[in-house]
Amino acid sequence: MAVILGLAMFPLPPTGSLLAEPPLPQIERLQSSPVLRHLKPNPVAGEPKTAAERTLAQMYVPEGFQVDLIAAEPDIHQPIAFAWDERGRIWVVEAHSYPTKRAPGEGLDKVVIFADEDGDGRFETRKVFAEGLNLASGIEIGYGGVWIGAAPELLFIPDRNRDDIPDGPPQVLLDGFGYQDTHETLNSFLWGPDGWLYGIQGVFNTARIGKPGVPPEQRPELRAGVWRYHPVRHEFEIFAHGGSNPWGLDYDEHGELFMTHCRSYWGKGFTTHVIQGGQFWNQVNANYAPFIIANPPAEFPEFRNYLLASARYGHGAGGEGTRGSDMIYGGHSHVGTMIYLGDNWPDEYRGHLFTHNLGGHQINHEINEPLGSGYNTVSAGRDMLFCTDPSYVAVDLQYGPDGAVYIIDWVDPQHCHNPNTERWDRTNGRIYRMQWQATFKPVKVNLGAMSDVELVEQLKHKNQWYARTARRLLHERAQRTENSNLPLLTSLNQLVTSADSTAISLNALWAFHLSGRALDGGVEGAMRLTNSVLRGWAARLGADSDHPSPGFAERLAALAVKEPSSIVRRYLASALSDLDAPLPAWQIAEALAKHSEDKDDRNLPYLLWHGLAPLVSKDVDRGFKLAQSTKIPQLADWIYWYAATLEGEPLDRVVVTLGSLSGEALHKRLAGLWLAMEPRANLPMPTLWKAVAPKLYSDPNPKVQRLAERLAAVFGDDSAFPRLRSTLADTSADADSRKHAFAVLSRAQDRASLNTFVGLLDDPAFRLPAIQLLARFEAPTVSAALIRQFNSYSPTEKSAALTTLTGRPRYAVALLDAVGSDAIPREELTAFHVRQLTSLGNAAV
Repeated sequence: MAVILGLAMFPLPPTGSLLAEPPLPQIERLQSSPVLRHLKPNPVAGEPKTAAERTLAQMYVPEGFQVDLIAAEPDIHQPIAFAWDERGRIWVVEAHSYPTKRAPGEGLDKVVIFADEDGDGRFETRKVFAEGLNLASGIEIGYGGVWIGAAPELLFIPDRNRDDIPDGPPQVLLDGFGYQDTHETLNSFLWGPDGWLYGIQGVFNTARIGKPGVPPEQRPELRAGVWRYHPVRHEFEIFAHGGSNPWGLDYDEHGELFMTHCRSYWGKGFTTHVIQGGQFWNQVNANYAPFIIANPPAEFPEFRNYLLASARYGHGAGGEGTRGSDMIYGGHSHVGTMIYLGDNWPDEYRGHLFTHNLGGHQINHEINEPLGSGYNTVSAGRDMLFCTDPSYVAVDLQYGPDGAVYIIDWVDPQHCHNPNTERWDRTNGRIYRMQWQATFKPVKVNLGAMSDVELVEQLKHKNQWYARTARRLLHERAQRTENSNLPLLTSLNQLVTSADSTAISLNALWAFHLSGRALDGGVEGAMRLTNSVLRGWAARLGADSDHPSPGFAERLAALAVKEPSSIVRRYLASALSDLDAPLPAWQIAEALAKHSEDKDDRNLPYLLWHGLAPLVSKDVDRGFKLAQSTKIPQLADWIYWYAATLEGEPLDRVVVTLGSLSGEALHKRLAGLWLAMEPRANLPMPTLWKAVAPKLYSDPNPKVQRLAERLAAVFGDDSAFPRLRSTLADTSADADSRKHAFAVLSRAQDRASLNTFVGLLDDPAFRLPAIQLLARFEAPTVSAALIRQFNSYSPTEKSAALTTLTGRPRYAVALLDAVGSDAIPREELTAFHVRQLTSLGNAAV
């Protein structure tokens, strides 16, 4: 069981002594941080002679581990990403262009290959594969070449004969990735278990991604999230939206995808279980899909309908974590994601998630504990590494064919992104290897030389590096012939059902999917197995397929009715975004919506809504019917809210429902309606509003009354305004009632309230908003009142009054007359006000 470290368990420094996000390489943290106290000095041989060796000597690791140096300057500089090929070689991207996008043809980035040719554990061979790349940030190997992320492009450098010499210039597969913020461009490339290339992009980059030449309106927009590209079908998809500035992606033995990122207040944590089709939080809490509620009513926070991070505990005050949490876990910034599935580290670490904490100079150690349909990510209580070298800037980590973990180090005292190219130290870079000494043994591999039968055997290997590489190679080989390899598919199908572990069965299922066309009893057959993980993946792979068998979607709908596993129901909810046919998609959604046991699940109500909302926008009638029948109450709330945002006839139908509701149900429905209408103005009054409004205005719940009155301002219903005018003018009425009356009447720009608004200039509590509001009206009483009282106003009120008086020609003439008569001192007018007056273009002015 993992340990969730509550801050109350440990003494923290006084609040006043804390900085938001200072670098934390101080050696004293080995005693002050409970997740670092167990670490021991890295066992190094002899006195350090180089800067790289001195960094090793400043590392602290759990007893029994050792960190060795694999490569250092001058052989490597600015490593920003790396990948393994089937020969066990390390391909590194050197990012010399960062942090700027250089002019075309002036790129400085390289791809360098490090190889251990004799299998002694030392990577003694270095060669340059490619140069002249521009703002490169991601890399993967396979399918006849090298895949490079170099914003705004996804590139493919062909090397089909594998001679380490490009067959030609880079090919642009996609363009439109964002690079407005160059420290969160496309990164963390990874071949998924389904054969797609996965990557991520950060929130401060706006992207419209597509194949070269595709017009902007046909390109999906990505702010932050996970994307994928199929290497054979050449299709691009956004897998999930949301996040902050993620840098790290990996999946576990069950194919569950996780990313790490900066912690944000909105996401609540620094690690996210990424679910296909999900709309997740983002760091700016904006630019969501139109069916997402980011800012729910205060009384009903459950209206919020984006997905949160799987980690929910403090990590760095700079990311809105609990004050003092950075002193324990490190800062809010996390870089690189590895779920350890190698065979060198002890089994107690298997399946755990590790990520570099940039400010903390440590490797955070996390456990993804199953919870409902997903996971709760918690601290393991014992972090994996701490380094006191101020220039240690680890960027990524991966386990290799020897089961040890390899780490790339940018090496720079400058930690955080800075666009000034002169701030960065270009002279160094490192690769380290972290191994469990008792069992570490170097290996020499070449999976590309193996037969298909031998590759199938690799699917059983404890070190998942072999299984992942074998699946990719089998997929590559499947493209070389038009006919399926039936003996291979048969052996894989048998392994799916007869393997000793879910992990091996999944490896076989994924390989089966990648190795040929559908076979009776194959991928879809796994939907009939008792293992829920296999059933879920069978559903996902079938929905992903470009050649689903006839009736597959209908079989998914039937499965949704009776499926007992929340994990499988999650996969079915994700399938909604993949299905082209609306009828089975509706059937799946309707079936899932009747599983009352999912109403409190962390993921399912939200994920189901994310797949359902696009269907509702095209068939509101069916959406209303689902709202009436669902056993997941949130879905009904979201459907009525979203239908109202569509305006017209859907809005009319939502208004009709108000007549049959009472009590808290009415309050909630009105809150959702107001949430939909608040950003809108001057809408046609819904047909039956006048019929239901009197009941609402007289409801015993004052919150219902006020919501109805706010809606009246949007719909142009002034029947309640006389009472509100009286309340606003009554200085003895309670302040809250007067503020509400002002909000409604000002939003409606109620002309009949003008004299009341002018009267508010005598009321200090309302004077400033009244001055600002009166700019919307044209009446001589407005300018006269403002000028008469001007000299008694505060500086802020004077500024607002001048803005109002310079906004209309008649008011401007009155203002200038007042200045001319010295009623208003000439020095009160600034250059800004003169420009305002000039912009009116009025001869009298």
